[in-house]
Amino acid sequence: MMEGRFIFLESQLCWIPFASGIVFLLVGKLIKNFPPADINGLYGYRTARSMKNQQSWDFAQIEGGSQMIRFGKIGMAIGIVGLFIPLREQWDFYLGMTWLLISCGFPIYFTEKSLIRKF
Repeated sequence: MMEGRFIFLESQLCWIPFASGIVFLLVGKLIKNFPPADINGLYGYRTARSMKNQQSWDFAQIEGGSQMIRFGKIGMAIGIVGLFIPLREQWDFYLGMTWLLISCGFPIYFTEKSLIRKF
């Protein structure tokens, strides 16, 4: 790691969650605010359950976008907090990647759970 006052620039616990959080936030807002009107295999929240009918498709776009926004905000917050947590380089990376995996899976889990509950 770098010595000096810019050591935080190398913090993977900062940059991995923060950067993925920005991506999740932007994609979530895109899907929520501009959902695809018709069921398709190219754009939107696409799972077998969400593509069953138009009603579940429309619901999944809003719910999936909301979940992505939620986890995007959490990731950005973790990234900011990660600036102030000094860790050895390998743990820094592992914790950042663990968050990335969690933030990829949990929005799907919660959206599918909502789809099951509603339909």
